Amino acid sequence: MDLYSTLSGTVEPLVTRHPDRVSLFVCGPTVYDYPHLGHARTYVVFDVLAKYIRWTGKEIFYLQNITDVDDKIINRAHEEGVSQSMLARKFEAEYIRDMRSLGIDAVNYYARATTHIPEIINQVDRLVARGVAYVTGSGVYFNVDMFGGNGELSGQDATKRVSLVTDTSKHHPLDFALWKLGEFGEYTWDSPWGRGRPGWHIEDTAISEKYFGQQYDIHGGGLDLIFPHHEAEIAQMESLEGKHPMVRYWVHTGFLTVKGEKMSKSLGNFITIRDVLRTWNKDVLRYFILLSHYRSPLEATKEGIANAGRALDHIRAVAKKDTGENQNARKAFTDAMESDLNTPMALAAIQALAASGDLSALKEFGEVLGINFLHETSATLSVLQDIRAELRAKKQFDVADMIRKRMIAAGITVTDLPL
Repeated sequence: MDLYSTLSGTVEPLVTRHPDRVSLFVCGPTVYDYPHLGHARTYVVFDVLAKYIRWTGKEIFYLQNITDVDDKIINRAHEEGVSQSMLARKFEAEYIRDMRSLGIDAVNYYARATTHIPEIINQVDRLVARGVAYVTGSGVYFNVDMFGGNGELSGQDATKRVSLVTDTSKHHPLDFALWKLGEFGEYTWDSPWGRGRPGWHIEDTAISEKYFGQQYDIHGGGLDLIFPHHEAEIAQMESLEGKHPMVRYWVHTGFLTVKGEKMSKSLGNFITIRDVLRTWNKDVLRYFILLSHYRSPLEATKEGIANAGRALDHIRAVAKKDTGENQNARKAFTDAMESDLNTPMALAAIQALAASGDLSALKEFGEVLGINFLHETSATLSVLQDIRAELRAKKQFDVADMIRKRMIAAGITVTDLPL
């Protein structure tokens, strides 16, 4: 398989540290609110990547962290008058529920930051001992001047790198917190430097080092995490013993946009996964996401999702009779997936498989993509579809269109084949 790595800026053959095993770490959510459609895009993509790698016969361990200690959680818990742990557990449960609703089940382990505090403290302690981190009155900071690889992942010019965190005790404006000193309610722990809590970046490297070591195969996340989050991870991990690269393949999903702007909670333009699933089922939503290459921007519109639903209905409509294997279309599917997870081309191969009646391949590849291409419609829907087909054949379009509008109003996607 070939895979694009942000680190090299090129598509490379996927050569893992162990021939038959793949280690994959993906940045998980900060659990202070409901996940939105932008999260769905990222996690569907990595769900498909993991499922495809397993389908090829390789073993994969897919690890995802849960950020359950953060300023956003602390502030939201205070606003709602609940404990931090209660808020975090609530939205962690909502996140897992949404992932299951989307058919995302390839993750082997979800690792909470709060259950890895000893590993976090140990990693910070080693960074201080190596002289790449220092202690101030407000916390422990990583000294960016001590790491020569800054900017390697993002390609940013050093003069254009800006930190949003101001602290006069920092040696350099871009130095970032490893441990924050202070009382933060129940989410405060003792450490060699005083009571406090971890910074954002350190939890990822402490967790990934515990399960994978200081070097592993693939690290994934959204494009917005490259700087500062992923660059901070590299600085932390590679400063421990100088092992480079921490990760060979940095895989980033493109932005999901609304009217040209990145979907985000800070902009208030987000659509929650739970709201989307009230209108469309998970198969339609996954089809919509996979119609675009994972590195491309994806514009979220009702029309786009509805069109994906119609395309999926068309596949199900034509895939009626099993007529045997279509080797060319099967190869086209695997070639597309091997070519930097080109799901748009893979879905084109799915359409060819449906048209040719290769139902066994549709079932097998549907499991890889997490989409049921052979969904059986109910008897009532089948009757309505048959009636509409007869009406259209008799050119009684007014009545056929009236039934179509009522079906759509009831939340049923309708696809008409050409007469």
